[in-house]
Amino acid sequence: MIEVLKASAGSGKTFTLARRYIMLLLETEDRYAYRHILAVTFTNKATEEMKSRILKELYILSTEPHKSDYHDDFVPDHYASDQLLKDAAERVLCNILHDYG
Repeated sequence: MIEVLKASAGSGKTFTLARRYIMLLLETEDRYAYRHILAVTFTNKATEEMKSRILKELYILSTEPHKSDYHDDFVPDHYASDQLLKDAAERVLCNILHDYG
């Protein structure tokens, strides 16, 4: 499956890409799912911004999910409670950080 997002500067691409990336990670039981997702940007700055956003939001989701800008995208549609979202985000973040290179 390939998804392409095209939009002009300042339109929220990073927010949308990070949300979709996190959603893909949380939807699977594959602990290495992040190895199978390719997100392409056109500048190093945009790449760094997206990586930082993903890690930051996963951290927030794993500690205080209600404070995340993505909270309402997951609760209650994908997770019945903040605790279930928190546990899933913590698992994903831990897997990424232990394999970060």
